[in-house]
Amino acid sequence: MTERRRLILIRLWRVDIAFAILRAMVTDLARIARETDEAIRQARVRLVEAVRKAASEGISQGEIARQIGRSQPEVSRLIHFHGTTPRARRLRKSRRAVIDLIEKAGGSNVRVFGSVATGREREDSDIDLLFHMERPLGLMDLAGLEIELEELLGDSVDLVPDTAIRPAMRERILGEAVPL
Repeated sequence: MTERRRLILIRLWRVDIAFAILRAMVTDLARIARETDEAIRQARVRLVEAVRKAASEGISQGEIARQIGRSQPEVSRLIHFHGTTPRARRLRKSRRAVIDLIEKAGGSNVRVFGSVATGREREDSDIDLLFHMERPLGLMDLAGLEIELEELLGDSVDLVPDTAIRPAMRERILGEAVPL
């Protein structure tokens, strides 16, 4: 092997090593970015849950704002539904139509609960909607309304009258429910 060829092979080997190191660094950076994004998402979920819990226990938005070092309008945004996940964005976009359909059936006070409300939705999640009915809605009417909402939203919907919440689930559902 000539000296020139040996030097070329050494340089190629060094370049190959440099690329391997660079690839490892980029992979590590991507992993760190994903982990950081997830930590931020989890922290946001925890803050929203804590603020909503405080508000549901009767603490004023002004007091919550003072305690967490945020403005009162920001606390208001945390309390009310402002979901940013894909399903939540579709629900927000169709908010008026959803409320209109439920009101047409005699319902009011439409709230979102479950994974879409808490920001923990997964690919197989449905949209959980809680609402108030002055007069009970028959099973067929409830199923028909769910179908209309599913067609509107393009997602599976679980529609729950607030009078039909099982006692074991009541505290959790009401604790995470936010006005649509």
